[in-house]
Amino acid sequence: MVIYQLRVEIKPYKPGEFIDSMNSVLQKIRKTKGCHDFRVYRDTGKENTYAVVGEWKSREAMKKHFKTHEFEFLIGASRVLGETFVMHIGEVSNSGGVELAKKQIADE
Repeated sequence: MVIYQLRVEIKPYKPGEFIDSMNSVLQKIRKTKGCHDFRVYRDTGKENTYAVVGEWKSREAMKKHFKTHEFEFLIGASRVLGETFVMHIGEVSNSGGVELAKKQIADE
């Protein structure tokens, strides 16, 4: 699985507009072939800061998403409504629930 995260600090008077913009594309992106999940999270520790997280079946699926109108809209909204914008991309090497967490603790 491949994940990207956009961290965006929204201008003080624009959070509502940013959330409305994200809601307008979330469902469409989630229905994209190869998309496992797509969400927007508000950072409770930093005012007007959001994380947009996309989870993709493969790097190829994510690259196809990067060429869509929805991704262009997402980036455009983040640039216009945001003060700062950072993107991270990574591959998941392992996933699981409580048992995986216990194993990670035991491996230390």
